[in-house]
Amino acid sequence: MAGIFVSYRRDDSQGFAGRLADDLTDALGAELVFRDVEIPVGHDFTDVLHRAVAACDVLIVVIGRNWQAVSAQGAQSRLFDPTDWVRAEIEAAFAQGKKVIPVLVGGAKMCRASDLPESIAHLSKIQAFVMRDRRWDDDVVRLIAVMQKEVPGLKSDTLQKQQVQTESLAQVIRELGDRVLNEVVRQRDNTSQPKDSQHYWRPGFVAGIGKFVRKALVSVMMIAAIYIGLRLFGDAEILRALDQFEARLQTGWERLLSYLQHVS
Repeated sequence: MAGIFVSYRRDDSQGFAGRLADDLTDALGAELVFRDVEIPVGHDFTDVLHRAVAACDVLIVVIGRNWQAVSAQGAQSRLFDPTDWVRAEIEAAFAQGKKVIPVLVGGAKMCRASDLPESIAHLSKIQAFVMRDRRWDDDVVRLIAVMQKEVPGLKSDTLQKQQVQTESLAQVIRELGDRVLNEVVRQRDNTSQPKDSQHYWRPGFVAGIGKFVRKALVSVMMIAAIYIGLRLFGDAEILRALDQFEARLQTGWERLLSYLQHVS
């Protein structure tokens, strides 16, 4: 199964990397996103990182403004330390022929080849993907599209189910819109030609509205049942995802109310 490895420097872009990993997990599923590799005591960190990268097809290198920060000795960037984890992750990806995508966050600029050790200097020649805070959600969608174009296997059941649900809801809305539009056209035609009073009552339209309402109620009840089940029996990861979803809904609702107040 294809996967994504998120590489980042903790004191540089941990917040951005965590946000990006969470959004990718929401879209593609937890089984496709990897980060924060813990090196067991007594194990060769290079071997562990090589095996972790080997399990993925794409390495996302999250680069912030302090990604090239100097080492503790202050002589040069930590990237020139052969034991630097970030360097080891990128070296492993290049050695294994993985797709590498530099992602710039927080206004960071792409580094030059002369600022990197020779083993990862090729990173500077790869077109970087810029993530902007104001358009973060849109950028996540574009980044997923880029990765799926390069690695078609990056499409999990989670994303497919989301697309099916979205298409189903859109289809219901389109059907209702078509019914309303057709009724408006018929009513306009009725006003131009006198008709018997019995023609003004159109049970077909009312039945259509009733059918849509029933579908909507069934969908709401199913979603509510699933949500309650996840809340009652979900593990910590699922509960965290639900909390994030609720927070986003609340933010969207507040923005909508603010917009409506501004318009009125």
